[in-house]
Amino acid sequence: MHFSHISIGGGITGLETIISAFINIQRKLKKSKKIIFAIIDKNPENIPGGVAYGFKISQFGYFNNPIRLSPVQFTKWLIKKENKKKIISYLKIHGGYTGKDWIKKNINILYSSKIKQINELYIPRTIANFWMEQRLLWLISKMKKISKKNSIIFDLKFFKGEVLAIKNLKDNYHKIIFKNNYCEMLQYKIIKNSFKKIVFEKNKRISEPIFSKTQNIGLGLPPPKQLATTRAQKNNYYIWDFYSHGSTSDLINKILQINKIKKKIRVYFIGYKAGLLESLPELKKIILKKKIKIEIICSSKDLVSIQEAKLSLNKKSYKLQVFKKKKLFNIRTAKKLYLSIMKEFELSYSLGYKKYDAWTQILNNKILDKCIKNFSYREKKQYYDFFYNRVRNVTRFTYPETIIAREKLLKMKILKTKKEIVKKVDNLKGQLIVETKNNNNKINKYICDLVINVSGPLNVGTLKNEIPLINDLRKNGAKILSGGFVVNNYFKISGIKNIYTPGILARGFNPERKTIIKAILENSQKAGESIAKTLINM
Repeated sequence: MHFSHISIGGGITGLETIISAFINIQRKLKKSKKIIFAIIDKNPENIPGGVAYGFKISQFGYFNNPIRLSPVQFTKWLIKKENKKKIISYLKIHGGYTGKDWIKKNINILYSSKIKQINELYIPRTIANFWMEQRLLWLISKMKKISKKNSIIFDLKFFKGEVLAIKNLKDNYHKIIFKNNYCEMLQYKIIKNSFKKIVFEKNKRISEPIFSKTQNIGLGLPPPKQLATTRAQKNNYYIWDFYSHGSTSDLINKILQINKIKKKIRVYFIGYKAGLLESLPELKKIILKKKIKIEIICSSKDLVSIQEAKLSLNKKSYKLQVFKKKKLFNIRTAKKLYLSIMKEFELSYSLGYKKYDAWTQILNNKILDKCIKNFSYREKKQYYDFFYNRVRNVTRFTYPETIIAREKLLKMKILKTKKEIVKKVDNLKGQLIVETKNNNNKINKYICDLVINVSGPLNVGTLKNEIPLINDLRKNGAKILSGGFVVNNYFKISGIKNIYTPGILARGFNPERKTIIKAILENSQKAGESIAKTLINM
């Protein structure tokens, strides 16, 4: 089976890249041609939200930033009355205790005519899935209409399978290699009056090889480092990849299972940032409502966490002090940009504001983008390779309710923090053993009922056997720098032919620190534009 383009991963990057390529091809292609797209995902339920915005996987997750920092096209869709109803309907059925609380606190704001109020809402991540699903249905419909009227034939196919490798051939095609040589073609049906409008069903196993001219890779967030022994990995109560396993929903189900047979539960979180925080609001409610006796331990080497994305109560918005328009041209180095951010934060605090007030204005005024444009090639490299991570570490903000839940659980002494590094997770007679080392090199061991590894994703440079496809690309010449694939301005990977990655696998995929969904949308549109040009000229 031969395809023009294949998106490996059915999330936002996979779909938006195809939409962009389709739009550009239909505008610019002047002759008869057959353009066949395909999406491959090992879990079809993730189409089109991916792991981050999946209908089930991100059940209790909320965006880290309010609506005002969302992409404009998403916001325009969101403020329509029928889509506001979707938020309420979804939370009533799938939102758990935290969803019901959200409705009580925010329903009047959601339906308010004051855009400023609506803009400050934090909404469930799954809502992006509904938006992407609508875009997918639009794409399918548009392809059918154009194919009937024009000489250009468009089609879109769906497959289930795990891609292990992409083999470059001499005739402009790549061969897609699947795990266990297993791949299924999927059929879909469109259901009216349902949350999930498009449902994928198994059709038949594909025995013939699959080829494509261009590929896009959007595999979502890479897993953390595997710290468990082989026997611990087989324990059902060790969660290695929190998000792909089902996130908070899966975690709570496991806790409830253990609670049926044990009077007291000990849970260990390896990590102190996003994965831990996301689960706490609903987990706190479950613990209190069901009176579960539980001890939750979380650890990291420094216990530095994410800050709450909440503006101060000042009536006037914060005015930038360091990043005044006249001063921007003088920020010519990556180090000075980083130090300027730190200085702006200090000044905002001294004036009675929060860091998030200053950061909001930095984002609104596109300060990072303006400064980076003034950098020399050498300074841009310095920023991508070193200072970007330092900037990211001090500008990570999250849904405030997660911080409130953490502080509540700490106060109740249910949640306990440890400044230590986990060296190993083992399994002994059905019990999980977490072995740690603190700053004084003291070894501690914890007998746990449930262990969750949320220590942070590996980067492209450190991934080994966790994602075989990444390993294959590296072996075949894909260039890597600073933990990411080196890409051009259209997110084509350097060193290999016609393979794109507009998401977090790319080096410098979001230098301006926009919201993730905004960066991915913009990057995917650029990748689609380049893919269209390639396919038109082939």
